[in-house]
Amino acid sequence: MNNSKDISSAAQLSAIRTAFAWASYPLVIVLGMGFAIWMAGNIPSEPGAQLITLSLFGSEWALYEDKFHQYLMYLLPVVLSGLWVYLMERWQPFSSHWRPEWKSNIASDLGLFFLNNVLLRAEVFVAIAMAAAAGTLANWFGLNLWPQDWPLVFQILLFLVLAEFMTYWLHRLEHESFFFWRIHCVHHNPEKLYWLNATRFHYIDIIAIPVLANLPAVAMGADSLVIYLATTFSVMHGFWQHGNVNVRFGWLNYIVSSPELHRWHHMKDTKLANHNYGSNLIIWDLVFGTWFLPKATPNAQAVGVTGVDGNGVFKQLALPFTLKSN
Repeated sequence: MNNSKDISSAAQLSAIRTAFAWASYPLVIVLGMGFAIWMAGNIPSEPGAQLITLSLFGSEWALYEDKFHQYLMYLLPVVLSGLWVYLMERWQPFSSHWRPEWKSNIASDLGLFFLNNVLLRAEVFVAIAMAAAAGTLANWFGLNLWPQDWPLVFQILLFLVLAEFMTYWLHRLEHESFFFWRIHCVHHNPEKLYWLNATRFHYIDIIAIPVLANLPAVAMGADSLVIYLATTFSVMHGFWQHGNVNVRFGWLNYIVSSPELHRWHHMKDTKLANHNYGSNLIIWDLVFGTWFLPKATPNAQAVGVTGVDGNGVFKQLALPFTLKSN
């Protein structure tokens, strides 16, 4: 009798896990982006009253009502996505081998994130570069080609398709040219894939990737809100793409750069890794013949970069200068 109950309970648990494997990503993305787009429609048209003053490392920022809506629009979907992936990693991992350790994984990833985004303020240089690019492009073309009258969802999709074309070629170049690989290998160096890997990039990449991604939309005159919402999706998706989660994407593997595709991209064997360059969408891999999803299960212990010791924040920053060609 007990055996039949145990079998029934195991079958129910298996059914729940299967449902989570298929439904979690689309559910979180739809909920998160739905909330973000709804919030975008409720941002005050005029700058609101000052709500609070934030102070960090001697710098102060005044938070106004309209900015508060933007922060909420971005922050809540990102937190939802990151938290969901983290919990799924605990409950339904793809590989127990990929459980991160504090010293060799989490501390390095958090340290690099803190250095890039808090101390070195990468977003400031991205903003400066984009402002310079916007001015230059406006002088060159002086045309407003962006379809402002399209529904916001389709504007976001257009942004992602154009941005992915730019970052696809940067990403591919970083894998096929050792000169650029020295920078990008920081992202591939970990031998464990988990959600925080999505933030692990060299400072040069942190600046180059968003600048290049935003360039087509800026040139065509897209509203900054579209870029903000597309960035929200990109961060949400990045946690799933790198998550140590047993999920199933099915036909979505032909639309987004899923974890099922991206695990192969992180293999040490370059014959396997030099595929699936898409960051969010996988469209350009399909177009240019680099889409790759074999039926086999990837070896969880074959992830990383051969012969590279880059754990530790400063070792990672120095890799472009210390890495030697084999």
